Amino acid sequence: MEERTARPHDFWLETCGVDTYHRSSGHARLDTPWNAFTSRGTALVCTLWTDLIVDVIDPDSGRVRRFIKMGGRSKSWQGVAVQHGREAQANLERAIELKVPVIGYEAEPDRAALERNIRSVKHFYLDRPHQLKGWIGLRLMDLEERLQIEEAFKNRGFGKKSEYSIPPKLFELIDELDETSTDNGEETEGEEDANEVDEISRAFEGNLSTDEYARLALPLLIEHVSQQIDDILVPLTYQRLAELLGRRNRHGVAWARGLGHVLGRVTALIDDASRLLPEKPPYLTSVVVLSNGPDVGLPDRGVSGRWPGYQTLSREDKRAKVNLEYQRILQFGSRWNEVLQLAGLRRASFNEEDEIHTSRGGWGGGESEDHKALKHFVHDHPELFGAASDWFAQEEFALRSGDEVDVVFKSEHVWIGVEVKSKISDRLLSDYERGLYQVVKYRSVLEAQALVDHPTNTPEVRVMLALQSKLPRTLRDLALKLKVAVLERVGQQ
Repeated sequence: MEERTARPHDFWLETCGVDTYHRSSGHARLDTPWNAFTSRGTALVCTLWTDLIVDVIDPDSGRVRRFIKMGGRSKSWQGVAVQHGREAQANLERAIELKVPVIGYEAEPDRAALERNIRSVKHFYLDRPHQLKGWIGLRLMDLEERLQIEEAFKNRGFGKKSEYSIPPKLFELIDELDETSTDNGEETEGEEDANEVDEISRAFEGNLSTDEYARLALPLLIEHVSQQIDDILVPLTYQRLAELLGRRNRHGVAWARGLGHVLGRVTALIDDASRLLPEKPPYLTSVVVLSNGPDVGLPDRGVSGRWPGYQTLSREDKRAKVNLEYQRILQFGSRWNEVLQLAGLRRASFNEEDEIHTSRGGWGGGESEDHKALKHFVHDHPELFGAASDWFAQEEFALRSGDEVDVVFKSEHVWIGVEVKSKISDRLLSDYERGLYQVVKYRSVLEAQALVDHPTNTPEVRVMLALQSKLPRTLRDLALKLKVAVLERVGQQ
């Protein structure tokens, strides 16, 4: 999707009510601010020059962190720049004093003007808003020493202290999509400054407030969970959630920017509503995931507020953490309706023609007809799995670990377990990976049970994975490493 931009006049008029043409368009350069307070004074909106932002890799988390210096007074400023600099510095100091949010939008400089040593905005990027976190004192010293931020500024050819009569302050750009930062630098889902972001965002998209969206989103997320089948929770992307909420920009395109704040309010709604429940609900908003980037298919960094240390995990361990939470979300079942009732919300419904309704199975974890049919087929065709028709055979065989194998065949000398995955797993390929590890687990437990039950003549144990479809190519090496036998297209003959 093409990025939305706005000319400086339109941007300042919409966000802060500042008319840079109030005298005439010819006076725009003199009357265009570097920063300005919103019309209600609840946030300071700043210009973030794209060529003055530095990217620094944090060695502890491996992620890129972005910084900019603002305020101060440069010795090179001349003419109107001196006046704008003084006004911007005063606004910044006032925002810090009043403790109102500082919000910045990335702005593309006019390259031709830069060549004449004139800095003017070509356009603002409307889809690049950021919360700005100021760093001062000992924390700043520790941060600079660890990340070598000053060195990064010097390598870009700017930021030398000798260039300023009043040094600028360092600010970190916090992606407004999902989180703000707390005072100790740890990431958490943003909710405190969401209304100030709304004031700016709504000027362009004409949508609802964060709290209004949250009250719409909670029933939608619960409805989504209620329709999952075969213990497979297919997540929603931010973009998809924006579509379901009807949250669109002026061009009618689903607008996901800022949904992290909405999800933060959803979590707060759940926490408030569930105080009287005997069990704390799982982390429902983790079902909303990124659709691109290194963490595609996973929740964004905002979950670190609920899951400390999440960002330090490998991608594989993040997925394991998320998948475990998804099982808890499914198992919470109809109790989600109690949460809705306590929150004073009515259950929402998706469009019956929506793709997530193509198969139904009741409250999260209901069994699909495809899965039942495949399980029955395996039970009725023991010869395909190395068993005989006169062996003991049982579906949903309970293990002493509290797990359950889809089908188990037993003879005096051999026990065979079969975990089945229907074509429903094609909707979430990671469920096939889960199936491989389930086989490893069930194999170990059955071996332990066989040893305990028959210590002198222990039966041989085999466990395999039976698929209605085919194992994804990316998992074939894993199956070999784990020594898992996989039978494909079972029941399709």
